Amino acid sequence: MTTTVDGATAGQGRFPRLRRMLPEPGPGRRLVLCTAVASLGNGLYMTGGAVYFVHKVGLSPGQVGLGLSVAGILALPLGLPVGYLADRFGPRGTTAVLALCKAVMLLSAMFVHSFLAYVVVVGALGVAENTGHVARGAMVAGIMGREGRVRLSAYMRSFFNGGFAVASLGAGIVIAFDSTSAYLALFWGNAIAMVAVAGLYMTLPRVPGVRTEGRKSGGPRPVRDLPYLLVAQVTGLGRIGPTIVAVGLPVWLVTHTSAPRPLAAWLWLINTLIVVFLQVQVARDADTVPGASKLQRWTFVVLAVACVTVGFSHGVPGWTAGVILAFAVILFTFGEIWGEAARWGLRYELAPGNAQGQYGGVFAVGDAVALVAGPTLVTAVPDHLGLLGWLLLTVLFLGALALSGPVIRWAVRTRPAVFEAVEARQG
Repeated sequence: MTTTVDGATAGQGRFPRLRRMLPEPGPGRRLVLCTAVASLGNGLYMTGGAVYFVHKVGLSPGQVGLGLSVAGILALPLGLPVGYLADRFGPRGTTAVLALCKAVMLLSAMFVHSFLAYVVVVGALGVAENTGHVARGAMVAGIMGREGRVRLSAYMRSFFNGGFAVASLGAGIVIAFDSTSAYLALFWGNAIAMVAVAGLYMTLPRVPGVRTEGRKSGGPRPVRDLPYLLVAQVTGLGRIGPTIVAVGLPVWLVTHTSAPRPLAAWLWLINTLIVVFLQVQVARDADTVPGASKLQRWTFVVLAVACVTVGFSHGVPGWTAGVILAFAVILFTFGEIWGEAARWGLRYELAPGNAQGQYGGVFAVGDAVALVAGPTLVTAVPDHLGLLGWLLLTVLFLGALALSGPVIRWAVRTRPAVFEAVEARQG
Protein backbone atom coordinates (compact mmCIF):
# COMPACT_ATOMS: atom_id res chain seq x y z
CA MET A 1 0.00 0.00 0.00
CA THR A 2 1.43 3.35 -1.04
CA THR A 3 1.30 6.17 1.47
CA THR A 4 1.84 9.90 1.21
CA VAL A 5 4.39 11.78 3.29
CA ASP A 6 1.81 12.52 5.97
CA GLY A 7 0.81 8.87 6.21
CA ALA A 8 -2.46 9.08 4.32
CA THR A 9 -3.24 6.37 1.80
CA ALA A 10 -2.64 7.52 -1.74
CA GLY A 11 -5.90 8.40 -3.51
CA GLN A 12 -7.72 9.07 -0.26
CA GLY A 13 -6.23 12.41 0.65
CA ARG A 14 -6.14 13.94 4.08
CA PHE A 15 -9.81 13.35 4.86
CA PRO A 16 -10.62 9.75 3.86
CA ARG A 17 -13.78 9.56 5.98
CA LEU A 18 -15.18 12.67 4.34
CA ARG A 19 -14.32 11.28 0.92
CA ARG A 20 -16.17 8.06 1.68
CA MET A 21 -19.29 10.13 2.32
CA LEU A 22 -19.07 11.55 -1.23
CA PRO A 23 -19.52 9.94 -4.64
CA GLU A 24 -16.54 9.60 -6.95
CA PRO A 25 -15.12 12.86 -8.37
CA GLY A 26 -16.95 14.01 -11.48
CA PRO A 27 -20.54 14.93 -12.42
CA GLY A 28 -22.02 12.95 -9.54
CA ARG A 29 -20.07 14.90 -6.96
CA ARG A 30 -21.09 18.17 -8.61
CA LEU A 31 -24.74 17.11 -8.46
CA VAL A 32 -24.31 16.46 -4.74
CA LEU A 33 -22.80 19.95 -4.41
CA CYS A 34 -25.85 21.37 -6.19
CA THR A 35 -28.07 19.54 -3.73
CA ALA A 36 -26.12 20.79 -0.72
CA VAL A 37 -26.38 24.42 -1.88
CA ALA A 38 -30.09 24.05 -2.64
CA SER A 39 -30.75 22.46 0.74
CA LEU A 40 -29.16 25.37 2.57
CA GLY A 41 -31.41 27.80 0.73
CA ASN A 42 -34.52 25.69 1.22
CA GLY A 43 -33.80 25.22 4.91
CA LEU A 44 -33.56 28.97 5.40
CA TYR A 45 -36.82 29.70 3.59
CA MET A 46 -38.97 26.74 4.65
CA THR A 47 -38.24 27.19 8.34
CA GLY A 48 -38.66 30.95 8.50
CA GLY A 49 -40.99 31.69 5.60
CA ALA A 50 -44.21 30.51 7.23
CA VAL A 51 -43.41 32.47 10.40
CA TYR A 52 -42.76 35.60 8.32
CA PHE A 53 -46.08 35.38 6.50
CA VAL A 54 -47.95 34.96 9.80
CA HIS A 55 -46.09 37.45 12.00
CA LYS A 56 -45.17 40.15 9.47
CA VAL A 57 -47.64 39.88 6.57
CA GLY A 58 -50.61 39.11 8.82
CA LEU A 59 -51.88 35.89 7.29
CA SER A 60 -53.46 33.24 9.49
CA PRO A 61 -51.78 29.85 9.96
CA GLY A 62 -54.71 28.30 8.11
CA GLN A 63 -54.16 30.59 5.11
CA VAL A 64 -50.46 29.72 5.05
CA GLY A 65 -51.24 26.02 5.13
CA LEU A 66 -53.87 26.38 2.41
CA GLY A 67 -51.38 28.16 0.15
CA LEU A 68 -48.87 25.36 0.58
CA SER A 69 -51.54 22.77 -0.20
CA VAL A 70 -52.52 24.65 -3.37
CA ALA A 71 -48.87 24.68 -4.43
CA GLY A 72 -48.61 20.93 -4.01
CA ILE A 73 -51.86 20.23 -5.85
CA LEU A 74 -50.90 22.45 -8.79
CA ALA A 75 -47.52 20.77 -9.14
CA LEU A 76 -48.92 17.24 -9.49
CA PRO A 77 -50.46 17.50 -12.99
CA LEU A 78 -47.71 19.82 -14.27
CA GLY A 79 -45.00 17.23 -13.69
CA LEU A 80 -45.86 15.44 -16.96
CA PRO A 81 -45.49 18.45 -19.32
CA VAL A 82 -42.30 19.49 -17.53
CA GLY A 83 -41.03 15.93 -17.91
CA TYR A 84 -41.85 16.10 -21.63
CA LEU A 85 -39.85 19.34 -21.94
CA ALA A 86 -36.93 17.72 -20.12
CA ASP A 87 -36.98 14.77 -22.54
CA ARG A 88 -37.44 16.97 -25.60
CA PHE A 89 -34.95 19.77 -24.90
CA GLY A 90 -32.65 18.11 -22.40
CA PRO A 91 -33.07 17.89 -18.60
CA ARG A 92 -30.00 19.97 -17.71
CA GLY A 93 -31.33 23.22 -19.17
CA THR A 94 -34.88 22.51 -18.02
CA THR A 95 -33.71 21.98 -14.43
CA ALA A 96 -31.58 25.14 -14.49
CA VAL A 97 -34.48 27.23 -15.83
CA LEU A 98 -36.79 25.96 -13.08
CA ALA A 99 -34.16 26.85 -10.45
CA LEU A 100 -34.06 30.40 -11.85
CA CYS A 101 -37.89 30.53 -11.84
CA LYS A 102 -37.79 29.58 -8.19
CA ALA A 103 -35.33 32.40 -7.48
CA VAL A 104 -37.68 34.90 -9.18
CA MET A 105 -40.65 33.65 -7.16
CA LEU A 106 -38.69 33.92 -3.90
CA LEU A 107 -37.88 37.54 -4.63
CA SER A 108 -41.52 38.15 -5.58
CA ALA A 109 -42.64 36.67 -2.26
CA MET A 110 -41.01 39.59 -0.44
CA PHE A 111 -43.68 41.88 -1.93
CA VAL A 112 -46.66 39.77 -0.85
CA HIS A 113 -49.12 41.70 1.34
CA SER A 114 -52.40 39.81 0.79
CA PHE A 115 -53.71 36.28 0.85
CA LEU A 116 -54.46 36.27 -2.89
CA ALA A 117 -50.95 37.40 -3.76
CA TYR A 118 -49.57 34.79 -1.35
CA VAL A 119 -51.48 31.96 -3.04
CA VAL A 120 -50.33 33.06 -6.51
CA VAL A 121 -46.66 33.44 -5.59
CA VAL A 122 -46.38 30.41 -3.32
CA GLY A 123 -48.31 28.35 -5.84
CA ALA A 124 -45.85 29.29 -8.59
CA LEU A 125 -42.96 28.69 -6.21
CA GLY A 126 -44.24 25.23 -5.35
CA VAL A 127 -44.71 24.35 -9.02
CA ALA A 128 -41.12 25.39 -9.81
CA GLU A 129 -39.81 23.41 -6.81
CA ASN A 130 -41.74 20.20 -7.35
CA THR A 131 -41.54 20.03 -11.13
CA GLY A 132 -37.83 20.76 -10.75
CA HIS A 133 -37.54 17.40 -8.97
CA VAL A 134 -38.98 15.70 -12.06
CA ALA A 135 -36.51 17.37 -14.44
CA ARG A 136 -33.62 16.76 -12.06
CA GLY A 137 -34.50 13.06 -11.85
CA ALA A 138 -34.27 12.81 -15.63
CA MET A 139 -30.93 14.63 -15.50
CA VAL A 140 -29.57 12.21 -12.88
CA ALA A 141 -30.67 9.26 -15.04
CA GLY A 142 -29.08 10.72 -18.15
CA ILE A 143 -25.77 11.68 -16.53
CA MET A 144 -25.24 8.72 -14.22
CA GLY A 145 -26.75 5.93 -16.29
CA ARG A 146 -28.45 2.81 -15.03
CA GLU A 147 -25.59 1.75 -12.77
CA GLY A 148 -25.25 4.96 -10.78
CA ARG A 149 -28.57 6.80 -10.70
CA VAL A 150 -30.10 5.19 -7.59
CA ARG A 151 -26.89 5.45 -5.54
CA LEU A 152 -26.41 9.10 -6.51
CA SER A 153 -30.04 9.83 -5.58
CA ALA A 154 -29.23 8.45 -2.13
CA TYR A 155 -26.17 10.67 -1.81
CA MET A 156 -28.22 13.70 -2.85
CA ARG A 157 -30.95 12.97 -0.33
CA SER A 158 -28.44 12.42 2.46
CA PHE A 159 -26.74 15.74 1.81
CA PHE A 160 -30.05 17.54 1.35
CA ASN A 161 -31.24 16.46 4.79
CA GLY A 162 -27.95 17.46 6.39
CA GLY A 163 -27.88 20.87 4.70
CA PHE A 164 -31.54 21.48 5.46
CA ALA A 165 -30.96 20.75 9.14
CA VAL A 166 -28.01 23.16 9.34
CA ALA A 167 -29.94 25.89 7.56
CA SER A 168 -32.96 25.37 9.80
CA LEU A 169 -30.80 26.09 12.83
CA GLY A 170 -29.69 29.34 11.19
CA ALA A 171 -33.29 30.23 10.41
CA GLY A 172 -34.12 29.64 14.08
CA ILE A 173 -31.72 32.43 15.00
CA VAL A 174 -33.49 34.73 12.54
CA ILE A 175 -36.86 33.84 14.06
CA ALA A 176 -35.48 34.71 17.48
CA PHE A 177 -34.64 38.24 16.24
CA ASP A 178 -38.13 38.48 14.69
CA SER A 179 -37.32 41.49 12.48
CA THR A 180 -38.67 42.03 8.97
CA SER A 181 -35.23 42.64 7.48
CA ALA A 182 -33.91 39.42 9.02
CA TYR A 183 -36.81 37.42 7.59
CA LEU A 184 -36.29 38.96 4.15
CA ALA A 185 -32.64 37.93 4.34
CA LEU A 186 -33.89 34.32 4.33
CA PHE A 187 -35.67 34.93 1.03
CA TRP A 188 -32.55 36.54 -0.43
CA GLY A 189 -30.44 33.65 0.81
CA ASN A 190 -32.60 31.04 -0.89
CA ALA A 191 -32.86 33.07 -4.11
CA ILE A 192 -29.08 33.48 -4.30
CA ALA A 193 -28.67 29.76 -3.64
CA MET A 194 -31.03 28.94 -6.53
CA VAL A 195 -29.10 31.18 -8.94
CA ALA A 196 -25.87 29.48 -7.86
CA VAL A 197 -27.44 26.06 -8.32
CA ALA A 198 -28.66 26.96 -11.82
CA GLY A 199 -25.11 27.97 -12.73
CA LEU A 200 -23.71 24.73 -11.29
CA TYR A 201 -26.23 22.68 -13.27
CA MET A 202 -24.93 24.20 -16.51
CA THR A 203 -21.41 22.97 -15.73
CA LEU A 204 -22.67 19.36 -15.83
CA PRO A 205 -22.47 17.21 -18.97
CA ARG A 206 -25.26 17.90 -21.42
CA VAL A 207 -27.92 15.21 -21.74
CA PRO A 208 -29.32 15.46 -25.29
CA GLY A 209 -33.02 15.77 -25.81
CA VAL A 210 -35.08 13.15 -27.63
CA ARG A 211 -36.96 14.22 -30.76
CA THR A 212 -40.47 12.76 -30.78
CA GLU A 213 -42.70 12.04 -33.77
CA GLY A 214 -45.74 13.93 -32.58
CA ARG A 215 -48.98 13.28 -30.81
CA LYS A 216 -50.61 11.14 -33.51
CA SER A 217 -48.09 8.31 -33.29
CA GLY A 218 -49.26 5.15 -31.60
CA GLY A 219 -48.02 3.29 -28.58
CA PRO A 220 -48.66 3.69 -24.89
CA ARG A 221 -47.81 6.98 -23.24
CA PRO A 222 -47.07 7.49 -19.55
CA VAL A 223 -50.63 8.53 -18.68
CA ARG A 224 -51.95 5.33 -20.29
CA ASP A 225 -49.38 3.04 -18.69
CA LEU A 226 -51.73 1.68 -16.03
CA PRO A 227 -49.27 -0.73 -14.38
CA TYR A 228 -46.70 2.05 -13.97
CA LEU A 229 -49.37 4.39 -12.61
CA LEU A 230 -50.44 1.80 -10.03
CA VAL A 231 -46.84 1.22 -8.94
CA ALA A 232 -46.51 4.98 -8.45
CA GLN A 233 -49.69 5.15 -6.37
CA VAL A 234 -48.73 2.24 -4.12
CA THR A 235 -45.18 3.49 -3.70
CA GLY A 236 -46.46 6.98 -2.87
CA LEU A 237 -48.34 5.62 0.15
CA GLY A 238 -44.96 5.05 1.80
CA ARG A 239 -44.46 8.81 1.87
CA ILE A 240 -47.18 9.07 4.50
CA GLY A 241 -44.51 7.79 6.93
CA PRO A 242 -42.36 10.97 6.77
CA THR A 243 -45.55 13.01 7.15
CA ILE A 244 -46.28 11.15 10.38
CA VAL A 245 -42.81 12.03 11.72
CA ALA A 246 -43.04 15.68 10.66
CA VAL A 247 -46.67 16.38 11.56
CA GLY A 248 -48.50 13.48 13.18
CA LEU A 249 -46.08 12.54 15.96
CA PRO A 250 -45.49 16.08 17.32
CA VAL A 251 -49.25 16.67 17.48
CA TRP A 252 -49.85 13.28 19.11
CA LEU A 253 -47.05 13.84 21.61
CA VAL A 254 -48.37 17.15 22.91
CA THR A 255 -52.06 16.25 22.89
CA HIS A 256 -52.27 12.55 23.83
CA THR A 257 -49.14 11.62 25.80
CA SER A 258 -47.30 12.77 28.91
CA ALA A 259 -43.91 12.66 27.14
CA PRO A 260 -41.64 15.70 27.65
CA ARG A 261 -42.72 18.45 25.25
CA PRO A 262 -39.20 19.26 23.92
CA LEU A 263 -39.09 15.71 22.61
CA ALA A 264 -41.35 16.83 19.77
CA ALA A 265 -38.36 18.64 18.23
CA TRP A 266 -35.74 16.05 19.23
CA LEU A 267 -37.61 13.29 17.42
CA TRP A 268 -37.03 15.18 14.17
CA LEU A 269 -33.30 15.25 14.94
CA ILE A 270 -33.24 11.44 15.32
CA ASN A 271 -34.93 11.14 11.94
CA THR A 272 -32.49 13.53 10.25
CA LEU A 273 -29.36 11.84 11.59
CA ILE A 274 -30.49 8.39 10.47
CA VAL A 275 -31.28 9.68 6.97
CA VAL A 276 -27.95 11.51 6.65
CA PHE A 277 -25.79 8.57 7.74
CA LEU A 278 -27.69 5.53 6.44
CA GLN A 279 -29.54 6.53 3.27
CA VAL A 280 -26.63 5.77 0.92
CA GLN A 281 -25.90 2.39 2.52
CA VAL A 282 -29.56 1.35 2.40
CA ALA A 283 -29.90 2.25 -1.30
CA ARG A 284 -27.21 -0.22 -2.42
CA ASP A 285 -29.72 -2.95 -3.26
CA ALA A 286 -32.37 -0.74 -4.86
CA ASP A 287 -30.91 -0.42 -8.36
CA THR A 288 -32.83 -3.44 -9.65
CA VAL A 289 -36.56 -4.12 -9.65
CA PRO A 290 -36.27 -7.20 -7.36
CA GLY A 291 -34.09 -5.26 -4.92
CA ALA A 292 -36.39 -2.23 -4.93
CA SER A 293 -39.45 -4.45 -4.57
CA LYS A 294 -37.95 -6.15 -1.51
CA LEU A 295 -37.16 -2.80 0.12
CA GLN A 296 -40.69 -1.60 -0.56
CA ARG A 297 -42.12 -4.64 1.22
CA TRP A 298 -39.91 -3.92 4.23
CA THR A 299 -41.05 -0.29 4.07
CA PHE A 300 -44.71 -1.11 4.56
CA VAL A 301 -44.00 -3.76 7.21
CA VAL A 302 -41.95 -1.41 9.38
CA LEU A 303 -44.40 1.48 8.91
CA ALA A 304 -47.25 -0.75 10.07
CA VAL A 305 -45.30 -1.84 13.16
CA ALA A 306 -44.36 1.78 13.89
CA CYS A 307 -48.01 2.89 13.87
CA VAL A 308 -48.95 0.20 16.41
CA THR A 309 -45.99 1.25 18.55
CA VAL A 310 -47.10 4.90 18.64
CA GLY A 311 -50.57 3.93 19.75
CA PHE A 312 -49.20 2.36 22.95
CA SER A 313 -47.54 5.62 24.02
CA HIS A 314 -50.88 6.87 25.32
CA GLY A 315 -51.58 6.51 29.02
CA VAL A 316 -48.06 5.58 30.15
CA PRO A 317 -45.63 7.67 32.30
CA GLY A 318 -43.79 10.56 30.66
CA TRP A 319 -40.35 9.16 29.90
CA THR A 320 -41.77 5.74 29.08
CA ALA A 321 -43.96 7.40 26.46
CA GLY A 322 -40.88 9.28 25.24
CA VAL A 323 -38.89 6.08 24.79
CA ILE A 324 -41.79 4.45 22.93
CA LEU A 325 -42.05 7.43 20.59
CA ALA A 326 -38.30 7.54 20.02
CA PHE A 327 -38.34 3.86 19.06
CA ALA A 328 -41.29 4.53 16.76
CA VAL A 329 -39.36 7.34 15.05
CA ILE A 330 -36.47 4.96 14.39
CA LEU A 331 -38.93 2.52 12.78
CA PHE A 332 -40.59 5.27 10.75
CA THR A 333 -37.21 6.53 9.57
CA PHE A 334 -36.08 3.11 8.39
CA GLY A 335 -39.39 2.92 6.55
CA GLU A 336 -38.57 6.29 5.04
CA ILE A 337 -35.07 5.47 3.81
CA TRP A 338 -36.11 2.03 2.54
CA GLY A 339 -39.14 3.58 0.87
CA GLU A 340 -37.18 6.33 -0.86
CA ALA A 341 -34.57 3.85 -2.13
CA ALA A 342 -37.34 1.58 -3.45
CA ARG A 343 -39.01 4.58 -5.04
CA TRP A 344 -35.90 5.54 -7.02
CA GLY A 345 -35.30 2.00 -8.21
CA LEU A 346 -38.87 1.45 -9.39
CA ARG A 347 -39.25 4.92 -10.88
CA TYR A 348 -36.11 4.54 -13.02
CA GLU A 349 -36.11 0.83 -13.84
CA LEU A 350 -39.74 0.61 -14.96
CA ALA A 351 -39.52 3.69 -17.20
CA PRO A 352 -38.09 3.72 -20.75
CA GLY A 353 -34.59 5.17 -20.85
CA ASN A 354 -35.54 7.73 -23.48
CA ALA A 355 -38.65 8.97 -21.61
CA GLN A 356 -37.37 9.36 -18.05
CA GLY A 357 -38.73 12.90 -17.76
CA GLN A 358 -42.28 12.07 -18.82
CA TYR A 359 -42.44 8.91 -16.75
CA GLY A 360 -40.92 10.74 -13.79
CA GLY A 361 -43.72 13.30 -14.06
CA VAL A 362 -46.31 10.53 -13.97
CA PHE A 363 -44.59 8.81 -11.07
CA ALA A 364 -44.74 12.05 -9.06
CA VAL A 365 -48.55 11.89 -9.25
CA GLY A 366 -48.26 8.90 -6.93
CA ASP A 367 -47.56 11.38 -4.13
CA ALA A 368 -51.13 12.70 -4.33
CA VAL A 369 -52.51 10.83 -1.32
CA ALA A 370 -49.51 11.62 0.89
CA LEU A 371 -49.42 15.24 -0.23
CA VAL A 372 -53.12 16.11 -0.19
CA ALA A 373 -54.65 13.79 2.41
CA GLY A 374 -51.55 12.86 4.42
CA PRO A 375 -51.40 15.78 6.90
CA THR A 376 -55.10 15.46 7.77
CA LEU A 377 -54.96 11.67 7.86
CA VAL A 378 -52.05 11.47 10.33
CA THR A 379 -53.41 14.15 12.66
CA ALA A 380 -57.21 13.95 12.67
CA VAL A 381 -57.61 10.14 12.64
CA PRO A 382 -55.37 9.42 15.68
CA ASP A 383 -56.66 12.54 17.44
CA HIS A 384 -60.28 11.38 17.26
CA LEU A 385 -59.80 7.63 17.55
CA GLY A 386 -56.65 7.23 19.67
CA LEU A 387 -55.12 3.74 19.41
CA LEU A 388 -57.83 2.71 16.94
CA GLY A 389 -56.70 5.56 14.68
CA TRP A 390 -53.13 4.24 14.65
CA LEU A 391 -54.46 0.75 13.96
CA LEU A 392 -56.35 2.10 10.94
CA LEU A 393 -53.11 3.59 9.64
CA THR A 394 -51.54 0.19 10.21
CA VAL A 395 -54.24 -1.38 8.03
CA LEU A 396 -53.50 1.21 5.33
CA PHE A 397 -49.83 0.20 5.21
CA LEU A 398 -50.67 -3.51 5.30
CA GLY A 399 -53.03 -2.95 2.38
CA ALA A 400 -50.20 -1.25 0.48
CA LEU A 401 -47.99 -4.23 1.33
CA ALA A 402 -50.56 -6.62 -0.15
CA LEU A 403 -50.82 -4.58 -3.36
CA SER A 404 -47.12 -3.92 -3.81
CA GLY A 405 -46.01 -7.30 -5.18
CA PRO A 406 -48.85 -7.83 -7.68
CA VAL A 407 -48.67 -4.35 -9.24
CA ILE A 408 -44.87 -4.49 -9.57
CA ARG A 409 -45.05 -7.93 -11.21
CA TRP A 410 -47.71 -6.64 -13.61
CA ALA A 411 -45.51 -3.66 -14.49
CA VAL A 412 -42.51 -5.92 -15.12
CA ARG A 413 -44.55 -8.18 -17.45
CA THR A 414 -45.66 -5.21 -19.56
CA ARG A 415 -42.26 -3.47 -19.85
CA PRO A 416 -40.99 -5.09 -23.07
CA ALA A 417 -44.04 -3.89 -25.03
CA VAL A 418 -43.90 -0.44 -23.44
CA PHE A 419 -40.19 0.03 -24.12
CA GLU A 420 -40.57 -1.07 -27.76
CA ALA A 421 -43.52 1.27 -28.32
CA VAL A 422 -41.72 4.28 -26.84
CA GLU A 423 -38.56 3.59 -28.84
CA ALA A 424 -40.60 3.29 -32.05
CA ARG A 425 -42.45 6.53 -31.32
CA GLN A 426 -39.28 8.47 -30.52
CA GLY A 427 -36.94 6.81 -32.98
